[in-house]
Amino acid sequence: MKLGGTLSRVLIGGALALAVFLLVMRAPGWSLAVLVAAWSVLATLEFIRLLRPAGIELNPWLLGLLNASTVAAAWLGWLPGYLAAPFAVVLVLSVLLADPRPRTPVYSVFILVYTGFLPAHLVLVRETVGAQGLSPWLVMFPLLATWLNDTAAWGAGRLFGRTKLMPALSPKKTWEGFLAGLVVSAAFAALFLSRFSPFADRPWQFLAVVGIGLGTLSQVGDLFESIFKRAVAVKDSSTALGEHGGFLDRVDSLLFTIPAWYWLLRVYLP
Repeated sequence: MKLGGTLSRVLIGGALALAVFLLVMRAPGWSLAVLVAAWSVLATLEFIRLLRPAGIELNPWLLGLLNASTVAAAWLGWLPGYLAAPFAVVLVLSVLLADPRPRTPVYSVFILVYTGFLPAHLVLVRETVGAQGLSPWLVMFPLLATWLNDTAAWGAGRLFGRTKLMPALSPKKTWEGFLAGLVVSAAFAALFLSRFSPFADRPWQFLAVVGIGLGTLSQVGDLFESIFKRAVAVKDSSTALGEHGGFLDRVDSLLFTIPAWYWLLRVYLP
């Protein structure tokens, strides 16, 4: 990677991280919901464009609107029950329009989950933490854990990577990078979560396992998106964010780690 590309990557990544940090830690809950809804819509549009070379044509604005409404429902406390509404819209429309291609409603429902329901979990985490009077750092935790995992995996892979992890999906990922990411995730979770309720009284071994679990899901989330990108032979979902690729590329790992963190929180909260 050229120096200019590296600098661009750092500046864009830093600006995005700072914006999310300020919204999570300082801004009212509705502002985070607006950001997540906007990101969901942009990621939805990117994913639909990504599918077109494979001959899959979907309604981008309908699905984008439905996904934005799902994020709004998370802020209003209507999830997961509300998800039945966008599902019904897609399925009823497929019948009324008599679309002879079964993959249209199937992929539409998948998108409602992948780029709508999953990112909405960040709003659910924020609202749950706020309602319980817990530290907003618990909202930042899955974001920080995922970013650290990705950074450690990328750095260790470049320096020490020899054994390809899944070359058919991601030629640059290595087992050395994957394991380094897990080590960093485990150490970070053990140190970080021990400072906050309801995890402060949990043994460090348990907290390390939480980090390993989220680190694994982070890598799986990245590889999951790669399935679709490799199917149409593209590197990134778009070039909207320069060296960072597209909006979907920036959240693919988080789409798996944030929901897992939310449901773990629900287990430990009254």
